[in-house]
Amino acid sequence: MLSSLIEFITNLPSRVSNFITVITSELNPLPIEALIVGLLWFAFFYFPSKWFRAYLLRATLFIIGVAVFYDVMGRDQIIFSIDFYGSIGLFLPHVEIVEITYLIIRERTLYLYDQIKAFILWILSPFIWLYNLMQKIFSFFQSKKEQREYKKQQQQEEAEEFKRQQQYHYEQEQQKYDEYERQQANQNQKRFEDKSKQKEKKQQQTKQEKPKEESRWDSSNPYVVLGISEDATKQEIKKAYRNLSKIYHPDLTMFEKEKHTVIFQKINGAYDKLK
Repeated sequence: MLSSLIEFITNLPSRVSNFITVITSELNPLPIEALIVGLLWFAFFYFPSKWFRAYLLRATLFIIGVAVFYDVMGRDQIIFSIDFYGSIGLFLPHVEIVEITYLIIRERTLYLYDQIKAFILWILSPFIWLYNLMQKIFSFFQSKKEQREYKKQQQQEEAEEFKRQQQYHYEQEQQKYDEYERQQANQNQKRFEDKSKQKEKKQQQTKQEKPKEESRWDSSNPYVVLGISEDATKQEIKKAYRNLSKIYHPDLTMFEKEKHTVIFQKINGAYDKLK
């Protein structure tokens, strides 16, 4: 059976090539009468074959149809052969049997796999039980060992904590002493600084304060307010007024509107005097 399967696979490419060559030559010119007769033979085999529903019958018809079609592929005359149409009519209605066979084999294989797996687990169950028991015993002794180590570590930590507390109290006392020394030094420094500040304050009181400069906008001279000379022409006066209006107009600024409003009124007053 294996040799037949190998022979089938080996001869398949040559038969497919022969099938394509023969069909191409026989279809030129197109044999209408032969095709009509072939379709009748196809229908003769197709419809009766389609009625069968039993799995074994369908599989048998599919295998017979494929075997005949495989034999026809190696002939020198195909379209004029009744076997060609009959083989197609036999296997075509049962193409789905391939999928059904695959699903059956897959289901049986999985069932067999589960049975083998269950059998192996049944054989190994005593060893698994023994392994779990050894694991529990090992875990018990391991936990006891960890408890002893934890207790020993806890005693060491308590001893270290006692030493740290002694060191902490010593450091606290030392910090209090250092803090007292710093406070004394700061008080002495503060007394010295207070004396220096009092001395500087007396020196500043002896000095005369410089008079504040008068603002340009507080001037009663319209030329000073507009920032022009007294011999300026009307055109220069008008130009200076426009430039200052653009800068200090209250509607053109988003900040210090009240201050700009006062300045703008003084600019208008100065311009009214000169125009």
